[in-house]
Amino acid sequence: MAVTVATHAAGPVPAPRRPRRPRLPFLLIAPAAAILLLVQAYPLARVAALSFQGWGLAQIFSDEAAPFVGLDNFERILTDPVFWAALRRTLVLTAAMVTLTMLFGVGIALLMERLPAWLRRVVMSVLVLAWAVPTFVSTQVFAWMTQQNFGIFNHLFGLGQHNWYVNPVEGLSVATAVVVWGAVPFIAVTTYAGLTQVPGELVESARMDGASGWQVLRRVTLPLLKPVLGIQIVLSVIWDFQVFNQIWLLRNASPEPEYQTLGIYAYMQAYQGHDYGYAGAVALVTVLLLAVVLVVYVRQLIRMGDLA
Repeated sequence: MAVTVATHAAGPVPAPRRPRRPRLPFLLIAPAAAILLLVQAYPLARVAALSFQGWGLAQIFSDEAAPFVGLDNFERILTDPVFWAALRRTLVLTAAMVTLTMLFGVGIALLMERLPAWLRRVVMSVLVLAWAVPTFVSTQVFAWMTQQNFGIFNHLFGLGQHNWYVNPVEGLSVATAVVVWGAVPFIAVTTYAGLTQVPGELVESARMDGASGWQVLRRVTLPLLKPVLGIQIVLSVIWDFQVFNQIWLLRNASPEPEYQTLGIYAYMQAYQGHDYGYAGAVALVTVLLLAVVLVVYVRQLIRMGDLA
């Protein structure tokens, strides 16, 4: 009875306090978040607003307000064969660029793992140097190599005075080569960094059990590299889906309809057709398509965090 009285006298036991969240990480990320809002959020909101308006030359040369057209621009997209051709072209190019980039990049990383240390450093330096070359410079080099009269490719393949850009398949293949050449170093270096984290004892155990080199790669190495490769693929899709400069420069800033991707098509509609409302709708659709890929990318990051 004495114990009961003492308990009532002391009053109810206070609930445990929740640990306070540290504020320092939020303070550190706040400046970058503010810059992103200024650089990304406002232009995106402006493009979204344009997509619902009939913005054209009248609004450029006068103070006339742009009329609200609702979903007319998006309905036009659904019936525009040029848009769907540009979308198909973008998807095919993205698939080709990502596939080739991953094959060459992972292949070079696997070769680097077997090279002597001094030679591996040389290859690493060459890859970083190639990665550091500006897109404008690398594209001009490929344009020179495929030049009709004096291009080195025509000389090597015995093609004579061959124009690589009459056939859009050949021209887009050159653009794909430029993109892959510039993207392979990142994939190779990142994949090699992942290979250094593969436990050597697992590989050695698999070999002692009689596994071939291909079996070790398929059953041991690649499963451990899966999170890294997944992020690389998603990032490559995001980058290659937005390819603009390479095609634009190869076609001397006047790409024919057969060379237009979604980004180029939206640009042409805005700055040559002066149909900014429709161009905004095309750009907004492109952003929404990339948002789907971004969701996959964020899920990969969260999964890697859980594995860590």
